[in-house]
Amino acid sequence: MAAHQVNVYFWLIDTIASGHLTREDINRRWAHCRYNENGESEFPERKFHRYKEEIQEIFDVDIRCNRSHNYYYIDNKDDISGGFTRKWLLNAMAVHSMMDQAQDMNECILYEDIPEGTQYLSLIVDAIKQRHQLRFSYHSFNSKEEYELTLAPYCLKVFKQRWYVAGCPSTHPNERRIYALDRVKNMRPTDLSFIYPIDFNAKEFFAPYYGVFRNATPTKVLIEAKPESAKFLRLLPLHESQKELRQFNGNTFFEYFIAPTFDFIQELRTHGTDIRVREPEVLVEIFRKEAQKAYEMYCQ
Repeated sequence: MAAHQVNVYFWLIDTIASGHLTREDINRRWAHCRYNENGESEFPERKFHRYKEEIQEIFDVDIRCNRSHNYYYIDNKDDISGGFTRKWLLNAMAVHSMMDQAQDMNECILYEDIPEGTQYLSLIVDAIKQRHQLRFSYHSFNSKEEYELTLAPYCLKVFKQRWYVAGCPSTHPNERRIYALDRVKNMRPTDLSFIYPIDFNAKEFFAPYYGVFRNATPTKVLIEAKPESAKFLRLLPLHESQKELRQFNGNTFFEYFIAPTFDFIQELRTHGTDIRVREPEVLVEIFRKEAQKAYEMYCQ
């Protein structure tokens, strides 16, 4: 499939998703679209319906027409928003379309650098589908030298714009480990196959954790948030287990069932004194000691 055709798919989905549009509305936007290479004054009728059918088949996005008011809309928006993969794909498509059309506006749109490693995504997806192991060089932050390993890949996860692959290394067949793709070099497929474990569920594998570190035991965590941070947490929960319990003196108490890993502790730190950890005591002690060190550093 040509890249230009995919870009038109993206543009058409994003355009119709923006609101109820008539064919005249779509034609006006198409006349000024950068993907309109032939300078057409309207989106050709036959081409429009063919692309609409192909979008349904490829992306499971159902574009329909309201005959009473003669506008087009996406019929299965609820299904799309409920399915994480499709929702993530559509968001990615919308951003891709916006960035591609705004190439002459770089001074007005600021992007965040994405670490390397995304070039391996399709290779890993194919390896998971075909059940074949991967071979690559890896250099972790805790190792002075890089090393070679063979991995049976089980799933992919993105966290703060870094991609990770989880699976079983051949040297530790009873363990499931996680590798950052931006620390990977020279990844290639092997002739070695593997059996995908029936007891592995990617969502459950990461469920009790914030991020990718899994070096702590899940437990109940209770925090007290000041009003502004409480608003932020309601809008963007720290974790799917978040529960709002009560309010006291203007502050709000939130409860989690989560492992207090390095990633989670780092996230709590970003809120500064707007959040206070109440339980468990071991986590309270970590913040207490850090506060003491900060006091000694700046006040003595």
